[in-house]
Amino acid sequence: MSFSLRLVIIAALAASAAFAQTATGTLDGRVTDASGAIIADAKVAIVSAQTGLKQEVRTNSTGFFVRPFLAPGLYQVTVEKEGFRRYSESNVRINVQQTVSLEILLPVGDTTSTIEVSANSAQLATSSSTVSTVIGNKAIMDLPLNGRNPFALASLVPGVVPGGGSTPWISGGRNASSEITIDGTSIILPENNVGINTIAYTPPVDSVQEFSIVTNALAAEYGRTGGGTINVSTRSGGNQFHGSGFEFLRNSKLDANNFFSNRNRIPLSAFQRNQFGGTIGGPVVIPKLYNGKNKTFFFLSEQSTIQRNASLFTATVPTTQWLNGDFSTLKNAGGADISIFDPLTAANDG
Repeated sequence: MSFSLRLVIIAALAASAAFAQTATGTLDGRVTDASGAIIADAKVAIVSAQTGLKQEVRTNSTGFFVRPFLAPGLYQVTVEKEGFRRYSESNVRINVQQTVSLEILLPVGDTTSTIEVSANSAQLATSSSTVSTVIGNKAIMDLPLNGRNPFALASLVPGVVPGGGSTPWISGGRNASSEITIDGTSIILPENNVGINTIAYTPPVDSVQEFSIVTNALAAEYGRTGGGTINVSTRSGGNQFHGSGFEFLRNSKLDANNFFSNRNRIPLSAFQRNQFGGTIGGPVVIPKLYNGKNKTFFFLSEQSTIQRNASLFTATVPTTQWLNGDFSTLKNAGGADISIFDPLTAANDG
């Protein structure tokens, strides 16, 4: 087997492994007419409300269609078939690791007339028994987070308890058996101490689109997970340029001391933390060369943390006698004298 062929096979295997766990969702559905008969070969267009990216599929011989690997967000779904009225449904929300199923009815009529439907209610995932909860972008951005760690919001989900390491206990499983993925890639580092997990990277809050916490009935793709998993989907740019800047300050001058410290006249320790950064995203545009609207996007996020706090430590320092060369008071932990020997003569100097 040639070297180049081996590289192709390895790349194909790596790509198939990468698709095993994804931070995307799936949209499927069935298209029928007013009598319930299936409509085959109908064109289904799925358009992202954020990026304008359009993806098309067609119904099969049984009237079904499926489109996997959709980025979380809102979509407009349009179905067309000659001899039937055009169907358009907006505000179809796809969440991370969710399969949304649609039942679409096309009445007989002219394709120039359109049935407009707005999916304002939450779509139910009826094709999977997996129990999961999605923490959306609004909750991530609006809820207070001491330290700005988005994974801390996982404790809002029933059955999730903050762990001693980087991952929580989920549904009774040990925290060492929990999993965290970002855009389908595990961020759990190899660890000799099997009682805890260490994560390689904590994303800035402003870079997270949403994440789901799978607490029960995990799919086969989570084969190494014993408790549950957290799936993070990061943000993407859109057709408009957007940016943000932030500064979060925590200072002991603004904090209150606790009751017991006040009672014992122990002052509040000094502490100051500055977390600052920003984001920018939009279409990739190279003047006179390339316009990436509806096609190519970028998103950058940066956060820096500067933290200063008081710390206490205990150390042993020499006494004045020792500094002057008199070690006659040098004793061991049991209180017995320690003999000092001249390193040149090995004689006992007392």
